[in-house]
Amino acid sequence: MARMILVLKTPEPVQTRDLIPQLLPVLEGLEASIDQQAPAHLSALFRSPPEGLALQLFADVQPQAGGPELDVVVMSREPMGKGAPVTQRAFERLIALVNERAPGLQICFRSDRDGPLPRQQSVA
Repeated sequence: MARMILVLKTPEPVQTRDLIPQLLPVLEGLEASIDQQAPAHLSALFRSPPEGLALQLFADVQPQAGGPELDVVVMSREPMGKGAPVTQRAFERLIALVNERAPGLQICFRSDRDGPLPRQQSVA
């Protein structure tokens, strides 16, 4: 099963309830169908053209010392053993749409570039 993570934040601290709405234009670009939406959580389903592979997207707001971050996870049934190329292309499309349609969100971690899991910030 393929699983890729994207962590987004705003340049200035915002309220938890303000992050999920910033992701909605991105989901429109993916033609995603939203299953659940709450102030701090969203789940959706979309397909990767032209293969039609179904992908699940989960977005959760996580509290951080510098303000909340939005963790976005994309999953599919595609095996990671061969690099999950269809899921990888869908993930890259998600990243492009974030840059294009969600200018208030900045990418601070992406698992395809930075490793499988975000580094935990140490508290001094």
